[in-house]
Order: sequence, then structure tokens, then C-alpha cells
Amino acid sequence: MKKFHPFFTIGTVGMIVTACLHMFLALSLSLISTHAVFFTLYPAFLTFMILGVVLTVKKQKTFV
Repeated sequence: MKKFHPFFTIGTVGMIVTACLHMFLALSLSLISTHAVFFTLYPAFLTFMILGVVLTVKKQKTFV
């Protein structure tokens, strides 16, 4: 199994926690202002995930 870059783990956990918290707050509070905060967090964690994948693939290619 290949070892992923820590950015991938940060992005994955961040997306899962953000999505769960977003669903909980959307269903319980139903405030529109809370959605704006989450729509800025999703791209941030997605960037971490993409960087993690890119750096993992780059590291794999240097070993081959």
C-alpha cells in the first residue's frame, strides 16, 4: 500500500468533518448565513486533497 502525503489525510478528514457539520447545522439551525462559511471551507480542504495526491504521485515517480 502506498503511503499518502499528509496533505491528503488533512484534506480527507477536513472534508468529512466539514460535510457532517454542514449537514447537522443546515438541518438543525436552517440559517442561510452558515452556508457561506462552509462554501469557503470546501475549496480549502479540496486544495489540500489535490496537493496530497499530486505530491504522492510525484514521490512515487521519483522512486521508480
